[in-house]
Amino acid sequence: MNSTVRKLPNVIATLRSGAGLWINAALIGAIFGVLAQFIRQIPGVFMTLGASMAPWVVVGFLLAVSAAHRSNTTRKAIFISTGTVAAYLLAWLLLYHLLFVLRESVPFSDGWSQAAPWLVAAIPACPILGTIAALSSRPGLLGDTCLAMPIAWSLPEVLENLKQSWADGVVIVIPVSFLITLLIRMIIAKRRVRWIIIMGISIILGALAVILFPAFRILIPY
Repeated sequence: MNSTVRKLPNVIATLRSGAGLWINAALIGAIFGVLAQFIRQIPGVFMTLGASMAPWVVVGFLLAVSAAHRSNTTRKAIFISTGTVAAYLLAWLLLYHLLFVLRESVPFSDGWSQAAPWLVAAIPACPILGTIAALSSRPGLLGDTCLAMPIAWSLPEVLENLKQSWADGVVIVIPVSFLITLLIRMIIAKRRVRWIIIMGISIILGALAVILFPAFRILIPY
């Protein structure tokens, strides 16, 4: 009991330090959710970008990494980054599907049936992404593996769209490459980045993600 009381001020301080970051992440998520739905309505390759997930998830991951850098302990960094990616993703999903309902003039139940699987998937995904984001600044193999994750999870969607046309693939590759470049630049400021190891891990994990992607599409249809 006494130990819990002693920890309470630290918990409150952590919540206060994270609150502003989480509000900003939610606002950014809402803006990007609206943007994605508007882009989805543009005929051609931009429709592919709006309907994709990889670039928009990488944005949330980038915000989580940035938020984690403001913490002085690993536990606090994981907590803050998990809250950041959760605020971003939940706001993105809600606004994306809400705008879908309004623009398409479909029943709310139809919009909810599309959003619900993603919201359910976000519950375990947020702490996983938050932990990966917080540990990406760690030196060594662990940090390099975490840094390779966004490349790996983007690969199946890139390959899937390349089957449609090279333009559909490129429209995903360009924003993902830009965001990952920003991410790596952010990490380089904190530690040494081993490029060969990151690329090797990206290929291995990306191949695994490609294998599992069809099952993911069955569980959560786009």
